[in-house]
Amino acid sequence: MLDKIEQARKIWEWRSGSEKGVLQEVLRLLKHEWNPIESRGQLGSLMLCGIGISHSDVPALLAKMTAHQLESPARIYDLLCGCRQIDLSTATYCQFSFNQSYFAYPKTKSHLYQKYLDGKTMESGKSVWQHYEAKDFAAIESRSVAEVNDSVAIYKAMFEHKKRNDRDIARLKKLDKQSKLAADGDVMTNPSFPPTAFGGG
Repeated sequence: MLDKIEQARKIWEWRSGSEKGVLQEVLRLLKHEWNPIESRGQLGSLMLCGIGISHSDVPALLAKMTAHQLESPARIYDLLCGCRQIDLSTATYCQFSFNQSYFAYPKTKSHLYQKYLDGKTMESGKSVWQHYEAKDFAAIESRSVAEVNDSVAIYKAMFEHKKRNDRDIARLKKLDKQSKLAADGDVMTNPSFPPTAFGGG
């Protein structure tokens, strides 16, 4: 397992020439990344991470690749759905405060930006279509790169938040233990027994 994040690889429809061209490039990338794992007898798996990917990106890619018949449906399914998915909209849920003990609901991108990126804001996703219709592809590329970087930052912040909580809990447990030991020591050095314990009146 690699504990590092490599430089992003960018695939754009206006450079690939068509939607099918983009999907073919994505599929080639998946095959390339799966190849060393499959050649070692499936020791491990790829990981996909992002905001809302489990109900948006991955199902959309699966449907589009299958519709364009880029590979057999089974092979496409294996390449995409064989990946382990870390959806930040759900993976971070228990790091938020909540009132209902056992009610979980995916967090929005806005929630994640507020908590982990100091309240950073992003344009509505509708602006992407406006940029596309205006052929302002540079604006789309800039936004997409920023969103990928933000997802990485949220992923890392999620771990840092957990580490801080663990340190705080360990510190509080230590203080609690010291307090109990001090209290026990005070009882030993200052015993208080009722007079009847020694036959007193």
